[in-house]
Amino acid sequence: MHEDSSSGNAAAWAQLVLTILDEGRRTATYKLAVLLALIDCCALSADAEGRAPSRVPVQDLAVRVLELYWPQVRPYARHDGSPLLRQSSQPRAVTVDAVRALRNRAQAVGARSPAGAQRALPTAYEQTIGLIELTLVQMPLGKLQRPQGYAANGAADYPRFLYDDKPFHEGVTARQLRQRPMDVVLKPNVGDWLVSLGGLLRPVVELHWTRAVASFSNEELPEDHLRQFLFGSDRVNLRSLGPGLREAQAGQCFYCRRPLPAGDVEIDHFVPWSRMPNDALGNLVLADRRCNNDKRDHYADLTLLTRWASRPEGVFGQVADDAGWPLQLERSKRVARGLYAHLPSGTALWQEPGVYTVLDRARLLEVLPLLEAT
Repeated sequence: MHEDSSSGNAAAWAQLVLTILDEGRRTATYKLAVLLALIDCCALSADAEGRAPSRVPVQDLAVRVLELYWPQVRPYARHDGSPLLRQSSQPRAVTVDAVRALRNRAQAVGARSPAGAQRALPTAYEQTIGLIELTLVQMPLGKLQRPQGYAANGAADYPRFLYDDKPFHEGVTARQLRQRPMDVVLKPNVGDWLVSLGGLLRPVVELHWTRAVASFSNEELPEDHLRQFLFGSDRVNLRSLGPGLREAQAGQCFYCRRPLPAGDVEIDHFVPWSRMPNDALGNLVLADRRCNNDKRDHYADLTLLTRWASRPEGVFGQVADDAGWPLQLERSKRVARGLYAHLPSGTALWQEPGVYTVLDRARLLEVLPLLEAT
């Protein structure tokens, strides 16, 4: 199990990431999407002991980029009357336009999520992933580690602190990519650092992303409102899952196991949304307001993690089928495995309102096997 990120110089590495994020001029949000996708893919692909991977398939990045842009391409009430937000200073944004087109087609057939689109429109979905994959290889993957203005003077000398970007350039063709899929080969320790520091990096990336979209769209709404639209959970759609979750949980709050009142209930992301956005039903539990408001963005303690990981798939699979919502139970477990394995010793874990426990690594080793794919 990965115990910490002390090996190497994580602080110097994080400073390089911040240098990229703080660049003054930004022409699109693609680099930011790639960075968040790398964080998420490393958490999703952690091994049985929680270690992050040393390489990430570009196709996996493309899937995650699609998922990140999916909620952002829905209509937004802007001051100028336009229903769409801009993700680039250019007239066209290939990736965003492709995601929007797929989402529109998916909605027409009743699919509400990328997973639903994959089931209902498999050919269109694969074509969209292929287009995003090619765009990533030709553009942001080769430029992510180069601050604006550096290309004109000394770009070759700027440290490649995330991965080797030489294979990624505009000359790569779709045919070459089909014949030989490409991986992002991470530098030593980078996968684990991305997961360990993801909770700190994500809000900074989201802030820069929000400000970029506001600038491209000439949007003057309060920053918090726009950020919630871009990165918040779609609580309206989640409400439809309430009745099924109530029945699956035998009418009890998942956390305190007290009977749920008729109306005072809320759907909670077991692995906090702020750590890894995941609206799949496998990551959702029904809680009373007292527990949900107190837990907030904290990780749950290991007793609750064990209870969550041990839920019977069949019951929740039926809830997902009835609501037309992705279950992704195993995927949610993989996320939890990667994130919990990278928590430092002494982390405070939420147990119940006002009560916390300290992470016990020996106990965590016993729990991690419950989070492996079955």
